[in-house]
Order: sequence, then C-alpha cells, then structure tokens
Amino acid sequence: MQTPANPAQATAATLEKVPHAAKRMGISTCQAYREIKAGRLGPLVKLGERASALPSTAVDAWIQSKIDAANGVTK
Repeated sequence: MQTPANPAQATAATLEKVPHAAKRMGISTCQAYREIKAGRLGPLVKLGERASALPSTAVDAWIQSKIDAANGVTK
C-alpha cells in the first residue's frame, strides 16, 4: 500500500450524495433521511439550494455501528 505524497490527502474529508450513501448503507433514500432526522446519521451538508450530502466518515460510522450492534459490541 502506498502512502500519499501529501499527508493531508490521507485525511481529506469527502462528501456523498444521500442516494449514494443510502445505497452503500443498504437502506432506501427515505430511510436515510429518517436516520438523519432522528440524529443517528449526519450532519447533512447543504451543497446548494436543492443538493445535500453526507460526510463519508458519518456514513462509515453508521455502518460500523450496525456491525457492532449485530456482533453485540456496546460502546
């Protein structure tokens, strides 16, 4: 595995549109918005008047929490 030439690239924040994030999470887009509203996923980042996205780290954390819950891991 190669390390990036610029260390900042290794920690660069990325955003995912909600439908893409929902697909990666294995849920519907409507369910993703329910998770955001309930405070279990987010924050929702406004990109424009009609565009929003989620930080990929938030999506990763949500997925990991579901894996941990399935394995009986409590935090």
